[in-house]
Amino acid sequence: MAGELNNSMEVSLGMKRFSVRFLLTRVFLASLCFFLASSAWGQALNTLEPEKEKELLTRGQKMLLYNVGGLAVVAGYGLWKWDYGANSFEFTDEGWFGKNTEYGGADKWGHFWSSYALSHLNAYIYRQWGYTDREANLYGVLTNLGFQTFMEIADGFSPSQKFCYQDMAMNLLGAGVAYVWGNYPSLARKVDFRIEYKPYFDSRDTEFSTKYDRQTFLMAVKADGFDFIKNPYLQYLEFHLGYNASGFKDYEPGGPDNRQRTLLVGLGFNVNKLVQKIWDTRVFDYIQIPYTSINLEIHLD
Repeated sequence: MAGELNNSMEVSLGMKRFSVRFLLTRVFLASLCFFLASSAWGQALNTLEPEKEKELLTRGQKMLLYNVGGLAVVAGYGLWKWDYGANSFEFTDEGWFGKNTEYGGADKWGHFWSSYALSHLNAYIYRQWGYTDREANLYGVLTNLGFQTFMEIADGFSPSQKFCYQDMAMNLLGAGVAYVWGNYPSLARKVDFRIEYKPYFDSRDTEFSTKYDRQTFLMAVKADGFDFIKNPYLQYLEFHLGYNASGFKDYEPGGPDNRQRTLLVGLGFNVNKLVQKIWDTRVFDYIQIPYTSINLEIHLD
């Protein structure tokens, strides 16, 4: 009886220590984010340049706040969604694109595309703040890598996520391609990296980011980027090479196996070239509109 009581007390004390550590970790991270944000605002408001009195913040101060704010958002979301700080740091090996991986590698292409697209989004924001194209391109990539690396390291302290080196490798690859494409506009004219999403249009569409069976990641080679193609109609054509993995999320060992990895090869229509006639945007260099291409599917399973 005494032994059981002692064991019960030890378990209770252990749980209390865990709860206290968990709470203190959250309080520390939240306080750190608040401190960094407050410090950034203080510096921004106290160091206004005389020659730019009409602007509340300089471009450097805007960048500082943008980065600090972004990290605070990542930390806050991770604390709420993934219990950052609940575990000691752990690694995990998720594999690459094999059939026995959790998502058939679609999540890895998701890391590549998001790192690529966010790098260019950051660069666009920095150009609006007065940075040169080369400065914006470099800082955009570095900002993205800061966010992605912080998230991956924080994932290492999450019981449900953990640090995955394959994810980090694809983040780095996406950022590297973004940097090269940003420095060489002739490449960006010719080749895009896009995501296509075909929604369910029902209650199952509650979280876009993990609906990998509805996502296709593709590379589009645009005829419009090659000067030797003079025909105005041919300039709307694109060559597509894509990847899709479906049936992985609902798969249960021993149950029906509908997992399928698919390569797609085909021709598409350059939506962005048409949209540019009425709207100055590059968003469709990163997003593929569904049903605007004809593809041959090559099933790998």
